[in-house]
Amino acid sequence: MGCLLDKLDGSAARLLKATSKFGVEFDSFADFVAFGIAPAGLLYYRLLATGHFVGWQKTAIMVAAGMYALALAVRLARFNVMTGGESVFFGLPGTLLGAIIASGYLTWEKFKVSEAVLLYSPAVLVLGAVLMVSTVRLPKLKLRKNKLANAFTAVNVAAVYICAPLRILPEYMVTLALAYTVGGVIYCLVNPLAGAESSGEPDSSPVPNASEGETAERLA
Repeated sequence: MGCLLDKLDGSAARLLKATSKFGVEFDSFADFVAFGIAPAGLLYYRLLATGHFVGWQKTAIMVAAGMYALALAVRLARFNVMTGGESVFFGLPGTLLGAIIASGYLTWEKFKVSEAVLLYSPAVLVLGAVLMVSTVRLPKLKLRKNKLANAFTAVNVAAVYICAPLRILPEYMVTLALAYTVGGVIYCLVNPLAGAESSGEPDSSPVPNASEGETAERLA
């Protein structure tokens, strides 16, 4: 829901020409809470509830959660002071990782997967933190010359806007997010010149007054 509302926020700001410096800062604060603190807190408290983490292990998952939130804070701060190209992300967007964690967790709950799988989630937080501040490139989704690809994207975007509010098919949403992430990163690795026109800015957005969170459309 955070991803979807973040996309609508940016679109509304562009449509109403209601952009401002205050909006940029407030949007970043909202992103930090929704995509930094919330995912980290979700996994931290759920792991404590398993009873498997005590003593130094409890401290370890606290550190992992803290690293994740801090990495997003660094990413958002860097986004607010830098400008650059719009064709690729440098480092994975926090909104995308937040969507993966949330939909992945709901999928785990829906299918009653073994709790042993959940015990690996601190590694997911650490990996996510590293990827957010890394130089891994991920292409942004935008209209292409291929009409079939555009139609495929539009259908999936519409489906996500239906599934998320109704809290159905989390497995579909996590599959979309992971497919886009893995496929996009592989595409950039195979095409070294992808995004070469940008100045290396890690997190620019095509919508004024919007954060990196324009991710609802990217979930397709």
